Amino acid sequence: MPAAEPSAPPPRRSPTLAVILSGLFPGLGQLYNRERLKALLFFVGAVLTGIWPLSPLSMDIDMDDPIAGLRAVMLWSVPFLAIALWSVIDAYRTAKQTTDG
Repeated sequence: MPAAEPSAPPPRRSPTLAVILSGLFPGLGQLYNRERLKALLFFVGAVLTGIWPLSPLSMDIDMDDPIAGLRAVMLWSVPFLAIALWSVIDAYRTAKQTTDG
């Protein structure tokens, strides 16, 4: 009976590069870490939070009361920011696991 060949260890990933890529856009760090499904989910989540009806990109800011408009933009940016932060942390942790082995 032939001996089973040991599987090759997963290629090492740079946590720093994973963080930078996820910081550019959610899902890029996961793609770098070769987690295609996670990358797709983060990407779709980020895109959806940017185009939904109450998106910060579609808000008008009243120049008579810009503070209220900016407050609304910040409030509606929270879902995207949460997805972006989650993406960065996940990409770092996954890449770190490949280096710690």
